[in-house]
Parts: sequence; structure tokens; C-alpha cells
Amino acid sequence: MTVYRTRTTTAAAVASGGGVPVPAAAVRGRSPLLADEFFLLAHDDVTGRPRLPAGPLGYGLAAALLADLVDAGALRVHDGRLWLAARHVPVDALGGWTLRWLGAEPAHRRVGTWLALLAPRAHGQVARRLTAAGVVRPRTVRRRLLATAVVHVPTDTNRAAWAWARLSVRLQRREPLPTFEARLGGLCLVTGLDDFVLAGLPAAARRHLHRETAARLPAEISELFTIARHRLDGAAHRRRHR
Repeated sequence: MTVYRTRTTTAAAVASGGGVPVPAAAVRGRSPLLADEFFLLAHDDVTGRPRLPAGPLGYGLAAALLADLVDAGALRVHDGRLWLAARHVPVDALGGWTLRWLGAEPAHRRVGTWLALLAPRAHGQVARRLTAAGVVRPRTVRRRLLATAVVHVPTDTNRAAWAWARLSVRLQRREPLPTFEARLGGLCLVTGLDDFVLAGLPAAARRHLHRETAARLPAEISELFTIARHRLDGAAHRRRHR
């Protein structure tokens, strides 16, 4: 694990950093991160193909990255704004990259602004972290005609399906959602991934998911997810009225 320390840097240098070097040791042997588990949940556990369109997937991962930093004590969310909360917080390389970028843009504090900035980059950054940890491996696949795409295939399907299994079973049994599963469930509701998680379950399971996330998400995480949902709803509305 690395320790983030505030330092002077330019926003352009941080934002255009391409790949973040993530040592495997920084990922193995630590508690699950929301961004990692949401990434795995949002992709097929065999083929690695995404279960969500790029927009909701990017916003979900961006919200998860920020939520992980809130949970680490590095960020605060209040009144629609983000604030750096501490100078010495143990985070991995990706968390440090995000914090440095935030620190380099003191004029921008709106949660919605940062979700929009992180969303196009979040998928690639989380994929690199999981690749470095040996959880996924990149594979180039053919799409239409001569077009190709890179998917990130899980190296262990049981590991990839862990988050889905825990969340789905608890919803099926109407059991209380632990802290981590409540956050995953909240992101599913934000992005539309709840349709996949709830597939085949009775309507009562959906009501249970809504009740549990409303009751168990801390105020800052709930505010963060609500803003992400509003951003996605706004984008969908604009597409419908073009």
C-alpha cells in the first residue's frame, strides 16, 4: 500500500497519466474495494463482456472510486461537493492518482463534475488494477467487420461471481445487507444493473433491495450515488429528446 500525501502537481499531468502503475501487492491481501467488485459484477464472469452500456458503467465505476476514498477517510461529500479530508491516508496507486487529480483542481468541487471527469477513465484504470492483481486478463476480441475490442476475462469465474452470489442470495432470502453489499446494491440501482442481479427473483426482492440501500447507506455515500443517478437520468433524457 502507498500513502497519499498532498503535493503540488498540474491537473493536466495527472489527468493524462495514461496508465497508473499498480503493483500487484497493493491489491492482494486487502479488503475488497467497491470499484473492483462493481467492475466484476458489471461484466460477464466467463467472457468478461460488459453487462452495461459504457455510460452507466463509467459513472458506476467513477462513483465507486469516490466511495472507496470516502470510506478510507480521504474524501468528504457535503452539499454536492467533494473535499479532501486528510493528507495521510493509506490508499493504493489508483486511489492516490484520483486524490492527486482532485488536489490539482481546487476550483472544481462539484460531485457531478468529478463523476463526469472520472467516468471515461474509470473503466480502464480499474481494469489495470485488477489485471495487475491477476484477477482479470485482457483479451482482444473481434466485433463487427474489422473492428476489435479489448475485454477483461476473469481468471477465476468463482472469484468473479462472488459479489453477485452474495448479493443475490441475501436478496432472495430477504436478509439484511451488510455494509459492503448495501453499497453494491446501491450502485446497481444507480446504473440499472439491478435488472441483472434481480433476474428470476420475485418482486419482493426488488423492494427489499430498495429498503436496505435506503436504510444502510451512509449519508455521504447516499448523496454521491444520488448525484450519479441524476447525471445518468439527465443524459438519458437528453438522448431521448435529440
